[in-house]
Amino acid sequence: MKILFVTHVPNQYIKDKDPLGIMCLSASLKQASHEVRICSPRISEVEGMLTEFPADIIAYSIATADSSFYIDFNRIIKKRHKDIITVFGGPHPTFYPNFISENLDIDAMCGGEADLAFVDFADRLESNNDYHLTPNFHVRRDGDIYRNEETNLVANLDDLPFPDRSLVYEYFPKARSSKVKGFMTMRGCPYPCTYCFNHKFNELYRGKGKILRRRSVDNVIQEVLDVATKYPLELVYFRDDSFNLLSDWIEEFSEKYSKQVKIPFVCTSHLNAMTDKVAEDLKRAGCVTVEVGVEAGNPRVRNEILKRHMKDQDIIEGLKIIKSKGIKVMSENILGNPGSSLEEDLDTFTLNKKCKVDYVNSGLLQPYYGTDIYHYATKEGFLDENASEIKSNTYLTGQSILNVKNLKERQRLNKIVAVATFLRLPLWLVKILIRLPFEAMYSFLNIIFKGYSGTVLYPFKWRFKETVSTIMDVLRMNDFLVCAEGDVFPDGAIINADSKLLDKQIDEYRKKSNSKNQEPSIM
Repeated sequence: MKILFVTHVPNQYIKDKDPLGIMCLSASLKQASHEVRICSPRISEVEGMLTEFPADIIAYSIATADSSFYIDFNRIIKKRHKDIITVFGGPHPTFYPNFISENLDIDAMCGGEADLAFVDFADRLESNNDYHLTPNFHVRRDGDIYRNEETNLVANLDDLPFPDRSLVYEYFPKARSSKVKGFMTMRGCPYPCTYCFNHKFNELYRGKGKILRRRSVDNVIQEVLDVATKYPLELVYFRDDSFNLLSDWIEEFSEKYSKQVKIPFVCTSHLNAMTDKVAEDLKRAGCVTVEVGVEAGNPRVRNEILKRHMKDQDIIEGLKIIKSKGIKVMSENILGNPGSSLEEDLDTFTLNKKCKVDYVNSGLLQPYYGTDIYHYATKEGFLDENASEIKSNTYLTGQSILNVKNLKERQRLNKIVAVATFLRLPLWLVKILIRLPFEAMYSFLNIIFKGYSGTVLYPFKWRFKETVSTIMDVLRMNDFLVCAEGDVFPDGAIINADSKLLDKQIDEYRKKSNSKNQEPSIM
């Protein structure tokens, strides 16, 4: 079978954007003798690819923020190529069961882990062997929708092939040339944070295998060395939800990585699992920056609303331990939470300032469908719109679909909190600044500082071209610039991912479209 993945891969140097999920699927599919290609979500590029690569399946991996864009994009493709099977996967289809029944141009959706399931689907489709009964898949066939349960989780991650990076790097040369590349050493997360998909994933797979699984140290090191021999690699980015879990594994990793690899790395850490020994092992291995989820500076918001379950002192002590080893800290934070106040958001600034973190990354809460906080926000009246209204640029531009008090001030705080923390501004001055209607200036300042943060957090020398390219990319995503590399719908609307303009144009396209089909029965 010929499978074409369609995805948007931005050019960013400061943080890897490799689509690891698609890379993993491609590796498994190729191992099973299927052919795989990838291209950008532009009509002309897809059409051009299909002339030389007549795909049997077009596949998309999406989150909630991407859903409206790719649904509309797929509608255009499906009109032109009715015989191609279209498949959606990723968090949004997984946790929004009505996704396929509401979108009549989608032939199938895959929920949960897809490494083996997608291969099974392609094998069955190729042999015409009951592909509509593939585990993990919901499939539209002959006017009905067949909903199949998830199969067991992959028990031994070492059994899976390494992600197929050549798929992406051959088509996206800028991704290939990036000095930063992403890796994952584990799957699963034991924490019940309300804003994250992981707690729903754990429910989905309860009784179907061990949720928290980790690759062997030797397997991880082999992949890193393999990538380093083929592509530029000056910084490894471990994208696990909590890299510092399982202290025995960290100790073994530290011993072997420091001797065999010697490439600096960034990782994520949960402060509840941070000890002096773990921090020392990370430093010895070559860790230069740790990302930690502070999330909220106010204990009530952090523990009751977000279910982060950490005391202020736990955060202070954990960050103190990390910084004592000479490791830099980037804290992740959520503002504008349902049921919270502006004063509680200001507590987040105060706590980060007190802990002297090197960079504060923040965003207004996005209540993704299926998460506990989505249901909480809906029940308590903070959300009267559908989560599908969350656009791909909502996080970047500081928008919110929640009904919260002092939204304007909280949007401004979100834009200046990183700079304010870095400069150690007094709280009284921050309170004045967030009441001033200087949105454009605050946005621009925030973007420039994001570009600057890379020079603070990451240990390689930045070339002028890389710095300019990074800033330009962030500007595009925040709608200061319109991408010139767009494509058009048949009616003239520009396909330009991560743009307000796109959202407006798609809305116009929808109004012009009068294609409505009969809802199928559900099996």
